[in-house]
Amino acid sequence: MQETNSSTNKPNLMVTMVIGIAFISIGALFLLDQFLKTGWLTLIVAPLLGLGLLISGTIYRKPGLKIGGALVLGLGVSAYFLLNQNLDYLSWPQRIGFALISFALGWIFMAGFSLLDKQFYWWALIPAAIIGSTGGCFLLSSLRFLDFVLYIVTALGLVLLATGIFKHLLGLIIPGALLLGIGPGVYVGWGIPGDTSSALARTGSMLVVFALGWGLITLFSRVVTTKFTWWPLIPGGILAVTGWGLYIGGAPDSALHFIGNTGSVGLIIFGIYLLLMRRGFHR
Repeated sequence: MQETNSSTNKPNLMVTMVIGIAFISIGALFLLDQFLKTGWLTLIVAPLLGLGLLISGTIYRKPGLKIGGALVLGLGVSAYFLLNQNLDYLSWPQRIGFALISFALGWIFMAGFSLLDKQFYWWALIPAAIIGSTGGCFLLSSLRFLDFVLYIVTALGLVLLATGIFKHLLGLIIPGALLLGIGPGVYVGWGIPGDTSSALARTGSMLVVFALGWGLITLFSRVVTTKFTWWPLIPGGILAVTGWGLYIGGAPDSALHFIGNTGSVGLIIFGIYLLLMRRGFHR
């Protein structure tokens, strides 16, 4: 009985030892920075602590340590970009962007390290997508409202769709595919700089991209079922025909070119579906 208790308590003692060493290291770094006055040495304390907790939680299979370590690591790197005065060569939008992406990486680490215990924390990818795409928008866009819509909605759709494919869950594939139609659709319709098309043409192009999102449901449903999932083609077809009609009414000169391009994308989606059907890409 004593051997059993000893073996059970050994991981807890090791975790306590690791945490103790971490606190000693943190105190030493704080003390060292008082003399060196680097301006950044103190800021790496939190990332190092988070990394230590993450590694310890992985080694000793402690989910709480892994989750806490991943978040502390992400927040620590975020604080480094926001508070480090030596990064004055970066503009504030850039610093905010890097900080948000760093925080998102913490959530990604949480999901990634959970796979080592054969437990996939897929839900952690949702805040990672929202936070990371917001950071990407600060770095790569002109910070208009529709830029945020494009980045956040598209990233969230990709995460839901990829997770649904990985876990064979149609309940995640459907919203993921729809978001992939909504985000780019709103941007194509109303967010492209310098677009002088009429309101009818813009609305039409938006609806056609919405329709492609419904087509993605039919495409990726092949991951879950061997049957042809036809029902998304009804709302998708209605949206496509309505969008084409509005575009023809708003921009008749370029309507044929627009219909040809969007029709080609639809054919590509259907062709990929046939390939998946032939390869038996399903559960």
